[in-house]
Amino acid sequence: MESQNFMIKWYTEAAEQGDAAAQCILGDCYYFGEGVEQDKQKAVEWYTKAAEQGNAKAQFNLGSCYVNGEGVEQDKQKAIEWYTKAAEQGFAGAQCILGYCYEKGYGVEQDKQKAVKWYTKAAEQGNVAAQLNLGYCYDLGEGVEQDMQKAVEWYTKAAEQGNAKAQFNLGLCYEKGEGVEQDMQKAVEWYTKAAEQEDLFAMKWLVNHYKSSKGEQQDYQKAVEWYTKAAEQGLTNAQCNLGYCYQNGEGVEQDMQKAVEWYTKAAEQGDAEAQCNLGVFYALGIGAKQDWQKAVSWFAKAAEHGHAAAQYHLGNCYYFGEGVEQDYQRAVEWFTKAAEQGDAAAQYNLGRCYENARGVKQDWQKSVEWYAKAAEQGLAAAQCNLGSCYVNGDGVEQDMQKAVEWWTKAAEQGFAGAQCILGYCYEKGNGVEKDLQKAIEWYTKAAEQGYAAAQLNLGVCYYDGEGVEQDKQKAAEWYTKAAEQGLAEAQCNLGGCYEYGEGVEQDIQKAVELYTKAAEQGNAVAQYNLGVCYNFGKGVEKDLQKAIEWYTKAAEQGDEDAQEALERLRK
Repeated sequence: MESQNFMIKWYTEAAEQGDAAAQCILGDCYYFGEGVEQDKQKAVEWYTKAAEQGNAKAQFNLGSCYVNGEGVEQDKQKAIEWYTKAAEQGFAGAQCILGYCYEKGYGVEQDKQKAVKWYTKAAEQGNVAAQLNLGYCYDLGEGVEQDMQKAVEWYTKAAEQGNAKAQFNLGLCYEKGEGVEQDMQKAVEWYTKAAEQEDLFAMKWLVNHYKSSKGEQQDYQKAVEWYTKAAEQGLTNAQCNLGYCYQNGEGVEQDMQKAVEWYTKAAEQGDAEAQCNLGVFYALGIGAKQDWQKAVSWFAKAAEHGHAAAQYHLGNCYYFGEGVEQDYQRAVEWFTKAAEQGDAAAQYNLGRCYENARGVKQDWQKSVEWYAKAAEQGLAAAQCNLGSCYVNGDGVEQDMQKAVEWWTKAAEQGFAGAQCILGYCYEKGNGVEKDLQKAIEWYTKAAEQGYAAAQLNLGVCYYDGEGVEQDKQKAAEWYTKAAEQGLAEAQCNLGGCYEYGEGVEQDIQKAVELYTKAAEQGNAVAQYNLGVCYNFGKGVEKDLQKAIEWYTKAAEQGDEDAQEALERLRK
């Protein structure tokens, strides 16, 4: 402290005797508050004394005070005057700033040629900012004829001094082969140097490079490293992408909680993609406790930013009343916004709303329009529904061939419902030439996906030996799969297999159980069969009253066998 006081006293004495260097140093002391109480007005006074004696550093500092209005009233013209005096003495910092003033027209009339002149003077003295800016001038052809080789030269000088922007620009030149021979290895080297100095653009480039490069260069772990660095600096895009990496286990071990953490950071900064993803996580209870209200809140934020997927999800929330009161009209509003942006799922849902009069008046033409938009984007469910519109003539002229075309498109994508319908078309020769083998192929594809109607139809084919060799054991197996899903007709057919021991060991009680399940769902054949069981005491205790009840239910549905049975009992 004593030493510092001594130095201030010494500088003051020298400054008061007119020593320009001491006056400049004393100005610095007052400007930064070093050894004295900070006082920018006094700093300006001492800078002025030194500047008037021609001290270039003081002239530069004084110019900066006038630029920023520190210790004096802001005055751009005076700032330029002092910068010019310092620049003309060869002070590189002043030359660089003066170049910037001419480039941008700050305090002087814009003159890019003069900007280049001053940048060059400063750059030749090794001023890194001037070297970078001169590189830009040659790169863009501003104030000089465009010359990428010279741009690369100046970027290189600045980059070698550690300037991150120059390093990034140099990486770009090597990547594109502009001003130098294309060299991806050098590009990566320079981008890496810039990224290590936390240049966000370089980090982003490296992430994309390591994620998208093919072969041995692909390295998701390095991508995650750079995402993490950028994310920790608050770059929302990196935070969102890092969340995606943790979600999908790309470059890191899958960790849904960490995915939520990073999505949350990005979402809180307004990143719509992260907000939508976070909504999905809360809706499904992934990485966080299921919370439909939070899901709706995040979907709403993203939807209001115009995020189509979020608009679709928000529409679903209103449609099903998840996290909000059910409101079909609001659902349609959000589906419409998403659909108009081309979201296929929203287009499909909107088609369903118009078909089923949910939130809008029923309008088959509009339903078909939206199904068609989604179908043309390849959405299988929409293709299947559009096929049904053509077969029924709903909203379009009836056209069985077009129906088959759309069902085929959906079926080829693995959509089980369409595969089953297509199987039926080939079985019956509807819209296509009858082909039982193709029917079996499509039924099998759908059945193996667990589609109950296809399992039933396939069981019927094996039972009757249509398109395949008759095999009642396989028939029973497929009936069982469909019956376990609650399909009444399959339960009835399987009951018949157990009643007569076809494909399974005979078990009359099991048959009654299955007939009962199907009958309670309103299946007329099962109701008649159950009536027979009670009528004759097959698998159950004989009970004519129950027999009449079940015969009556079947007869009311037009079952002729049941009607005849009732007539016999009444004689």
